[in-house]
Amino acid sequence: MAGTRSFWADLFLEWVNNLNGLSHEEYEEFQAAVCAGNLAEAIAVVRKSDALLKNTKLDVAITGEQGSGKSSFINAIRSLADDDEGAAETEVIESVKEATPYPHPKHPNVMMWDLPGIGTPNYPTNTYVKKVNFAHYDFFIIITAGRFRESDASLAQEIQRMGKKFYFVRSKVDVDLRSERKGKTKVEEETVLQTIRNDCIRNLQEAGILSPQVFLVSRWDFEKYDAPQLQETFSNELDTHRRHAIFHVLLSTSEQPLNRKKEAVEQQIWKQAFNSGIIAAIPLPFLSVWWDVGILVDTVTKFCESFGLDDYSLRALEKPMGKSGELKAEIQFPLAKDRSRGEVFKLLKEATGQVMMLAKYFTSMVPGIGTVIAAVTSYRVTGRLLRTFVAHVAEDAQRVLKRALEGAEKRD
Repeated sequence: MAGTRSFWADLFLEWVNNLNGLSHEEYEEFQAAVCAGNLAEAIAVVRKSDALLKNTKLDVAITGEQGSGKSSFINAIRSLADDDEGAAETEVIESVKEATPYPHPKHPNVMMWDLPGIGTPNYPTNTYVKKVNFAHYDFFIIITAGRFRESDASLAQEIQRMGKKFYFVRSKVDVDLRSERKGKTKVEEETVLQTIRNDCIRNLQEAGILSPQVFLVSRWDFEKYDAPQLQETFSNELDTHRRHAIFHVLLSTSEQPLNRKKEAVEQQIWKQAFNSGIIAAIPLPFLSVWWDVGILVDTVTKFCESFGLDDYSLRALEKPMGKSGELKAEIQFPLAKDRSRGEVFKLLKEATGQVMMLAKYFTSMVPGIGTVIAAVTSYRVTGRLLRTFVAHVAEDAQRVLKRALEGAEKRD
């Protein structure tokens, strides 16, 4: 078990470079917990660190279609007129605009980024996410004006797919209210606003967003409608957003060591494949198949231990969540759950084919060229299977770690 614990310990210790906001005492506490194999305590240090939260930079992307009021919204948040010095430019042609950062007026280390509009000639919807580097940002505010658009749904779905969060802001509601009043003697303002709000929520829910946070604002009446509530909500949830950003960074930085582990394991596969080939050359009935099944069972077991998917490691990783059994449910590769000879034999038969398995058997009984063919076939099949297995195990390890960090983040 020391090997598995060492893998998780090495992974956690690599996070230290991304936790430079920890105090000296917290840094020492984190390292001591990891070295002792106490992953729950290590994650608790990260989750509870006031110093880390205070020093964590939060990049907030303001996105939406051209003309929706993104730049004016930033100026309103910063209590600036559109023509004040340092204000976000509202007359810039969106097709040549680049993402521009503006500091939040009340919260240090919070940067609001005015992104180009989605759906312009230079930023078409199908390449927008990549061109503006969506992955760079920690939190999003989608600005829309008028009716709900397909691009609004696309942005919301992409943000959710990345595992990040957003507010949905319907701007220019003063214009909506004026339009509603035309030709009418009496209009219930709150009724109109609630209708708009419900429409936004319904469309977002139809796009797969379960609990959208929707705010209605007006650039020219920024103290009215939902703008004060939006700013209060953001202030109250700021630590949550920062903590989410921290855990997301930790998950992202885990990909590289997991890939290194995968590459290191793949470099050793040839040894097991070579052993399979040697045994296949021995002219004994079905010895090769029996041996291959044993090799695959033993090797997959080692793969799971190497990537922390054995029961012992999963229990250690579940402690920060305060729940048990949830991480194993994230494992999708059947052999990572059931490493029986029967399950392995079934996969071997699927990979080789019943006809090929019989052919390999009879070929091995032919002296000379027959044994060579059987050995080469066995080497190739075993090597291919093991490379497929390690890829599945590595993917499961990433899924398990993601679920563990999500659980730790949400735990009180």
